[in-house]
Amino acid sequence: MADNHEAQPAQAPVIPVYALHAPTIFYEWAPAFGFTNGVVNLTLAANRTWIGQDGAVANEQVVVAHLRGNVQAALSLRDNLDKALLLAGANAGRQAELSTEAVSPSQPSIT
Repeated sequence: MADNHEAQPAQAPVIPVYALHAPTIFYEWAPAFGFTNGVVNLTLAANRTWIGQDGAVANEQVVVAHLRGNVQAALSLRDNLDKALLLAGANAGRQAELSTEAVSPSQPSIT
């Protein structure tokens, strides 16, 4: 049997080193995106509520992060976002079942 020189050894997944200083970014939408010179650009924003000088409550959208990465990084991000959304959908279905049970619990029949 001839050796297969095109076969690649299986690679172990790369696990990033945990960094205490890495930020956690909360965002509510991605209002802008682009692609320039091989770099994918995303802008993330969130709602901020504050009380103005006149005492009125104000809501505004503020930029919380600018994501930049190459195409491979963007594909990795998209893949993991898709997987997280699948988990969210499965969890939403389970939450709906739980809330339905809480609203109309099945009562044992009394005979």
